[in-house]
Amino acid sequence: MSVPIPKLSGVCGWPVHHSLSPVIHNYWLREMQIAGAYVQFAVRPDNAVQAFRDLKRTSIAGVNVTIPLKGLAYEAADIVTPDAEKLGVANCLYKKDGQLFAHNTDMQGFAAPLLNRLGAKAIMNLPVLVIGTGGAARAVLGALLSLNCPEIRICGRTDEKAIKLVQEFKLPSLYAVPWEQRHKSLPSAGIVVNASSAGMKGMPKLNLSLEEASPNTFIYDLVYTPRMTGLLRQAKAQKLPFIGGLEMLIAQARPSFKLFFGQDPDPGLDPTPLIKKELSGR
Repeated sequence: MSVPIPKLSGVCGWPVHHSLSPVIHNYWLREMQIAGAYVQFAVRPDNAVQAFRDLKRTSIAGVNVTIPLKGLAYEAADIVTPDAEKLGVANCLYKKDGQLFAHNTDMQGFAAPLLNRLGAKAIMNLPVLVIGTGGAARAVLGALLSLNCPEIRICGRTDEKAIKLVQEFKLPSLYAVPWEQRHKSLPSAGIVVNASSAGMKGMPKLNLSLEEASPNTFIYDLVYTPRMTGLLRQAKAQKLPFIGGLEMLIAQARPSFKLFFGQDPDPGLDPTPLIKKELSGR
């Protein structure tokens, strides 16, 4: 009887020690009895493009890519998938037929929890306020546009970046809101998304009060360290519905796992308890 050859995959970043992706993927590997491992790879930005291209000469099936290497992963690929091309960055590299593919699972990761909680019909009728102008905000925009969201307002601490992002898309349903006017957009926003790093452990707090939000405004914070951010604590205090970043983290990992290990993670296998345990020890 032949023994399956273990598959190796992992996550690349600089730094990368904080990544929770190994907890998720190795949990699925164990529970599904797949021969393989998922590890961390520290990759310097000044050497990243060549390191990624060298993947084709290794036994590594593919890698996830985190900050600040997503743009470099996109640059290194032979072929770019439509989801990566929409965003101009890649959070996933995988090999197929001797070529290196750049892909992005962030849009799918963002959309899946939102669809699960609200449903497509509700999203199509709710204006959204997005805080942030970086790569995560791009993924959020791509997902919201694919879900036919009727109106999206972009707001960042640097007004010029918000304006530039809106100009790239050139859509009448998408416009920039000056940072000083962010609270004026809250009463009419059906969904508020924090797609910035503000509120993350070690980063500045998110300067956004939810006092003016309507009673049913849905709050979605992509930050998952800490698990209960300042924004989510506000939402809980005001009895507003909310989603934390852990749900997106797990949702974006599922399609990556399929690409690397050839199987969809069992829907019943939830790594959340393991992730919470890991976070509590940090």
